[in-house]
Order: sequence, then structure tokens, then C-alpha cells
Amino acid sequence: MKNEKILEVKDLYTSFFTHVGEVKAIRGVSFHLDKGEAIGIVGESGSGKSVTSMSTMKLLQYPGKIVGGEITFKGKDIVNMPEKEMQQIRGNEMAMIFQDPMTSLNPVYTVGDQIMEAIRHHQGLNKKQAREKAIEMLKLVGIPSPEKRVDNYPHEFSGGMRQRAMIAMALSCEPNLLIADEPTTALDVTIQAQILELMKELKEKINTSIILITHDLGVVADVCTRIIVMYGGLIMEEGTTDQIFYNPKHPYTMGLLKSIPRLDLGEKQRLVPIEGTPPDLLNPPKGCPFADRCPYAMKICQEMKPPYFEEEKNHRSMCWLLHKDAPQVQVDTGVKRGRI
Repeated sequence: MKNEKILEVKDLYTSFFTHVGEVKAIRGVSFHLDKGEAIGIVGESGSGKSVTSMSTMKLLQYPGKIVGGEITFKGKDIVNMPEKEMQQIRGNEMAMIFQDPMTSLNPVYTVGDQIMEAIRHHQGLNKKQAREKAIEMLKLVGIPSPEKRVDNYPHEFSGGMRQRAMIAMALSCEPNLLIADEPTTALDVTIQAQILELMKELKEKINTSIILITHDLGVVADVCTRIIVMYGGLIMEEGTTDQIFYNPKHPYTMGLLKSIPRLDLGEKQRLVPIEGTPPDLLNPPKGCPFADRCPYAMKICQEMKPPYFEEEKNHRSMCWLLHKDAPQVQVDTGVKRGRI
């Protein structure tokens, strides 16, 4: 049986028109998300991860603008959709969890009131029904004594509980698509693990499709079935979680994997940074954006953007090293099965 695509992005271009010129933040990104699937989008700061998600939600503010491509959600054209219609979809059929819950929650309203507002706006419930639903959602995300906590203000919640409250708000209308933009960055590792486990459970319970955006490959290892690696406004590599971790094809992906701390190596391990800086997207390179930082770069890498090469099913990589005439490079990323 063929999987149902809930989201399809085709050849997306997004730019920011600043006083110094056009910053070409997204330069031809294409991917899809199936119903009930969780995918991860990873890469350094400035790689285009968050801009891709903001474009998908049509949350870009001036000077940002989608300048080309298609975004289809449940068969509907998002790019050309009127804002009034988009407001009905946003928060109801697609929702977003932001990186810092303190900037997303209003400090002068109770957590319950803020969850209830979303429920009443999109689902047309009365105040009593909305309150019951808000308590139910707080319970679902593991907040203790939800009947009392529903009347608390954001400052009365810990960081991890605030993030759980944000997830409760995002899921209150049972969206088909949940975009989580760095949802664990501000949390300690114990709470990180709890939030990621919660997202896995919610995906199983209500079959929500998830896009998890992070700079940390370790975060997506256990939650996502597919991983998209972005750099310089482009998708460098895309594949299943196993393909990306155990058989990476792009030197940038290899560099990210080599920079992950490993518990089995103890205190003497040496992290290997990726030398250099990301490209200037005011004047994007005409070749591979990673060429200046790549230890395996060839002359063609500087001169011509590589196409996508697909060596195995559902695994594509934008790298000239995969061309049949290129020299073969074998790299040990240090990632072994069972040691992510």
C-alpha cells in the first residue's frame, strides 16, 4: 500500500530582501512527509532548517518571502493560499513548537487560558468544554496535577514543564502536522530525553506527522525514520536514519557525525570540528556550498553544483564524489551500531 503524502515541498526558494541585498536562504529544496511519519531536518545554524519550516507554515515576516516553488499540504496549495484561509489551517491542522517556550507563552495569562484560546478559536467549544480539553492535554503531556496546573502562570512552571505546555497547546486541536523547531535546545539532557520520548508516544497515539528541526544529530536518532541534512540553503543528503548514520555519503554529513561526543570513548576522546565557516548567501557559491570546507573537494566542486546521486533506494546525496568517475573515498565516521 502506497503511503499518503501529507506534505510535499517542490523546488522551494525563499529569500530575505535586506538593505545590503537578497539573502538566498533556501535555494531549491524538495522533500515530502508521509502521514504518521517523523522526519528530522539537521544542519548548522544558518543552514536553512528554520526558514524551511517557517516557509511551510507561511510565518515568514518582511523582508522574508517565498520567491519560487510549491508547498502542498493535504493536497492544498500553501504558497498561494489567502492568509485568512491559512489562519484556519495554522494551529488547527498544522502546528509548531518553538525553541524557547518563555517567548511563546504570554506571562500575563495562565497556561490553561492560552491552551483554551487555541481550542475555542479552532474547535468552537464553550469555555467549560475548552477547560476540560486543556486539562486533558496537560495530562497527556505528563504534567502532574493538571486540574491545578491549568490555572498556573508560565513563570510557575519549570523549563521542561513549559515546553510540555507548549506541546500540549500545539496538540490541542490534534493537528495532522507538528513542526518542532529545536524543541529541546534550552533543556537539560534528562528533560530532553523526556520530551523526545513524549513526542514518540504522541506520534503513536494520535498519528501526527512530525518534522523535528535540530542542529543535533543525536536528537533525531531515536525519533525519526528519515533525516534531511541541510547546508547553505540546500539539502546535502537525505535518507533513512540507518542510511545517514551508518552509511553517510556526503562529507558534510560525515563531518557532523564525527563531531558527536561518544560515551564509549571516555574523557580522552577528541571531537573533530568542521573547519571554516558557512557560505555567504548574499553571494552563494556556484558550485557545492560545502566545497571550501570539504577535505575531499575537487575542481568541479567549486565550479558546478552537483546533482543528486542515488546509490540506494530513498538515499540521495548532492556530492560529486558519488559520480562514477570520481576517486573513491572511504571515511570512518566513528558511529557504530548501537552506539548512537
